[in-house]
Amino acid sequence: MTNQSIGAGKRIFKTAAATVIAVIIVMSIFASIVFAQDSNPVNVKIIKDNDLVTVTSTTETEPIDILSSAGIKTDPTDKLDLSAYVQGEGGTIVIKKRKTVNVDYYGKVKSYKVYSATVGSALKEAGITLKNKEKTNYEISDAVKDGMVIKVSSAIKVKIRADKKKKTVYIVEGTVADALREAGITLGKYDYTKPKLNSKIKSKKTVKVFRVKYKRKTVNKKINYSTKSIKDNTLTVGKTKVVKEGVEGKKRVTYKIKYLNGKKVKQKVVKQKVIKKAEAKIVKVGTKQPAVSENYEPNGVESKGGYKIGQVINGRYTHYCACATCNGNSNGITSSGRRISNGMADPHYIACNWLPLGSVINVDGTNYTVVDRGGSGLSATGRIDIFTPEGHAACYRYGTGSCSIKIVRLGW
Repeated sequence: MTNQSIGAGKRIFKTAAATVIAVIIVMSIFASIVFAQDSNPVNVKIIKDNDLVTVTSTTETEPIDILSSAGIKTDPTDKLDLSAYVQGEGGTIVIKKRKTVNVDYYGKVKSYKVYSATVGSALKEAGITLKNKEKTNYEISDAVKDGMVIKVSSAIKVKIRADKKKKTVYIVEGTVADALREAGITLGKYDYTKPKLNSKIKSKKTVKVFRVKYKRKTVNKKINYSTKSIKDNTLTVGKTKVVKEGVEGKKRVTYKIKYLNGKKVKQKVVKQKVIKKAEAKIVKVGTKQPAVSENYEPNGVESKGGYKIGQVINGRYTHYCACATCNGNSNGITSSGRRISNGMADPHYIACNWLPLGSVINVDGTNYTVVDRGGSGLSATGRIDIFTPEGHAACYRYGTGSCSIKIVRLGW
């Protein structure tokens, strides 16, 4: 006969055992799911001293553990900014280092412990608000460095003249270069300033910016022709004949031009090339000496300037040659345009101021033509200077003296 209580106990035991096994299985599945979720790696950016240190892929969830696994040590005074980090999802961990900044406020220096990244935020953290026209020796956006000295004082007013405009900036201290940087003015390769860039800024200083530019310009220019003289003994002295007209040449010239503040101030030739050569003018010059009695032609003028044809005057003569000492120049061109030169055949010319150019006088039997003027000493009636083509020594040799002058012609 079967014991029913024992059989029932066995059924209860089996049911309980099955329940326990089911619970264990469910817990195992849940644990595996949770473990699987926890083991998924996430990306974390780590920023230290305002610089990106690393981007790490980690399964750690605690910020300290993440930093430790990334090999980053922190100091007890460091602050962690976790505002951009989500546990289990990743994000950004910012390590803020505590730094010491020294603030020189109008000569009084005080140290502050700050976690700020920029000068502006460090001053704010230190409880310092800049007043009107107060400036610092650093830009507000400059990075904070441990031990730095931030100087606060009244700004120096600097006037800057550049590009036909005036700007005013305020700086605590520095150079002309600092003032330009504050004004947002940059210099070109050849630009310069007065005072110089490295000059210290002083109170109420005016800085002038000079813009310098160089340009090249190429133009065509004419080449003047020369005149070549050929002696011709078939032409009478004083007569000329053009054999060939001169022809102008042409050259291409390149200039380097300097502009200062938009105005041309200097130029120089850097290159030139002859495109067409000039051709000389060729002129025959007479060397034939006319007969003394035939070296003039009457012009029909009987009297002029108080003088008359045939008038005889007691005179005094000196001699001169074509050198620069005697003639006042060495180009050999007389007041009448006639050319003279030492070594030429004697053209029988004189200089005087009291007769019209082109006049002919007979001096002790020799006819001379008035072709030139001289100093005030030749203005007196009868005073003449006789041209001597034999040169300077001959002038001294022939000397001075008295003479009889007869007016043969008045003017040309």
